[in-house]
Amino acid sequence: MAQQDSSNKKSRNRTAAVIMLAFFAVMAVVVVMGANWYLQNSRARMLREVGQNLHVQTNNKVALLTVWSGALIEQVEVFVELDLLRLFAAEVDSSRLPAEVLLREAKKESKSLPTADLFSDAQAVEDAQAAENAEGAEGAEPAEKAAVAMSANDPLSGLAPRLPMMVRQLKDFIDKNSFWAAYLVNSDLEIYMSPGTPPVVNEAQRAFLGKVFKTGQPVFMPVRRQNGELVMDMAFPIKAPLYVDSKGDKVVSVLLASYNVLPVVKAVTRHSGGKEYSAAILQNFNEQVQRIDPTVREGFVDLPGWKLEGGRLPLEMRNEPGPGGTEDEINYTLALPVPRLPWLVEQGVEAVRIDADYRSLRQNVIMGAALIIALVGIMMAASWWWLVGRRERAVSDQLRRLYTVVNQQKQIMDGVNSALSSGIVLNDLNGVIFYANQSFARMAGKDINALRGRPHTELGPDLARSLVTHTLAVHQSGSLSSFTETLIVEGSQRYFFTSCTPFRDEAGRMTGVVSVYSDVTDLAMAQQKAQRMVNQTVNAFVRAIETVDSYLRGHSAFTAQLAVTLAYWLGKTDPVTLATLRTAANLSQIGMIQLPKELFTKSGMLTPEERALLQNHVEYAKHALEGIDFGLPVMEAIAQMYERMDGSGYPEKLSGDAICENARILAVANTFCALVRSRSYRQAHSVEQALEILGEQPPKYDMQVVEALRQFLPTEQGKAFLDLLENDRDSESEMSG
Repeated sequence: MAQQDSSNKKSRNRTAAVIMLAFFAVMAVVVVMGANWYLQNSRARMLREVGQNLHVQTNNKVALLTVWSGALIEQVEVFVELDLLRLFAAEVDSSRLPAEVLLREAKKESKSLPTADLFSDAQAVEDAQAAENAEGAEGAEPAEKAAVAMSANDPLSGLAPRLPMMVRQLKDFIDKNSFWAAYLVNSDLEIYMSPGTPPVVNEAQRAFLGKVFKTGQPVFMPVRRQNGELVMDMAFPIKAPLYVDSKGDKVVSVLLASYNVLPVVKAVTRHSGGKEYSAAILQNFNEQVQRIDPTVREGFVDLPGWKLEGGRLPLEMRNEPGPGGTEDEINYTLALPVPRLPWLVEQGVEAVRIDADYRSLRQNVIMGAALIIALVGIMMAASWWWLVGRRERAVSDQLRRLYTVVNQQKQIMDGVNSALSSGIVLNDLNGVIFYANQSFARMAGKDINALRGRPHTELGPDLARSLVTHTLAVHQSGSLSSFTETLIVEGSQRYFFTSCTPFRDEAGRMTGVVSVYSDVTDLAMAQQKAQRMVNQTVNAFVRAIETVDSYLRGHSAFTAQLAVTLAYWLGKTDPVTLATLRTAANLSQIGMIQLPKELFTKSGMLTPEERALLQNHVEYAKHALEGIDFGLPVMEAIAQMYERMDGSGYPEKLSGDAICENARILAVANTFCALVRSRSYRQAHSVEQALEILGEQPPKYDMQVVEALRQFLPTEQGKAFLDLLENDRDSESEMSG
């Protein structure tokens, strides 16, 4: 009987164990599935919150630009609606006088117009307006007669007395409204009125001006670089008065005004909300999206592949160039249009930030799921002991052990929080501190026990302001917020990335904010130091090269500048090509260090043996740089830049397409800079002689690159480059003399 009871007891115990194990397995599966579902929804929620945040920031900047542009456009519209200006433009249009005649007459020095003349002009306008209002369509005839009477038989004689006055009107408009420049353009798309020497209207501007004459609507042109500033040109139609044109829609002239938008661009593109957030202004012309970037030479950066949808860029992950031509970044970005301007405001956040937040959340969820499963297992074990009839003391011991485990886990978590290098603080909505770990106590310069229950006002001013800012931001948004800020800790400036999360009670009400301060000072300093080391290394190479031959001083820098410029003219604007050309040009002469110095100081022509020895500098350069990983095709460009299209170059006698594009660009830039500068064995060639050598037949150089050089040199930028070469050549002559 006892044996049967024992057997039944064992059977019941086994059944209870199987039931508990099955229940535990089901609970574990439910927890894992729930954790996976939560992670998926959290990822979507993060992206949704980021999109909302970016929309808010972008809308704020769009509103600011709308107010600014509205005021600017209103100033121009008021000016072009002046009856005196409209009548003058209509008379110029009807006179068909050439633009150069009007410009020449306006420049002549003349005395101030008599009061009677000014009054008669204004009176003529008022009389014409009165005639129009009183007679309607029929009253236009006296106004036309008055305008014709003012010009008499000779159109110039009627316009000449008013030219100085109109020039002053135009200059007053520029000075009063802080414009860069303003001109009047006739229907032949020529400037006929200018306060100073008028510029030449290029083909792109002529196309926009023609559109204004055709549509009668204002046109805004792409932002361009001028004298180190960013200038936006805008063209507004000037229509004939009603007493000249009864319909009032005939465009008789265009006001071409230029405005310096560099302060506006800088104000919008500054960082906001943290280091990982970025903002920029985009411009859209002919379905080509460009970022306006004041840190690059052209003033803008092309964004290939970016397509607008309904006039805007939706939120998505994009590969975009970094500021100032730095490496590409992968960001979540969106852009909204600015009314009445061909601009969009772009707002972005680094993708790595979202990934980092998601990884941190995933780690916490996994730890939480594991803890729940462990707790469920412990509870199942305790229940099994209860089901098999253990005594109350055994159950009590089990619960005590369970409490011990939970308490140990709590102590472990408290220990982990205290040992973390990041400062952690929990405060209520009034700024009273509930909890702080040891790292935050060190930041505050307080004892950890003295912080609990203290208001934020007892902290330092920087830290108190930081807590107030975080609390207000999280309370208003009700969601996770992040900040990048600078705080004074222990007497020194430190950089912190702060993540703030709302703290809620059982009812879901927000009762406080948890802030985690991560010190990123070392990372920021290391990045700055690494960049300085790279720049110093390249500069050291260049200085070492230039000490070999005084005639090489500055040659690498000029070659790099010209090669990058030619690449832009050829449409090779990708960052890899530009970085390759710049680095290869700076290091192209490094092989010269190992050559005998007598080769550089020899005044006569080199012998064939000496020339063969000189050509070894390419192999020397390859040997010196072979252990360096540039991450770019720099070695290929250096090794081939002395090859020629007809196979007459060195060291491999390559020809035609066997020479890479980078080497062909460097060959033209290097040869041109060398020809127009002096050498120990010859005087400097003129620009014309250098171009003639580069263009000789059969071609030794890529004719497309040579043609790009021919087109570049006559431009303002080309003339400035030649001036630099000329000044440097003069300084070389003085040193050699």
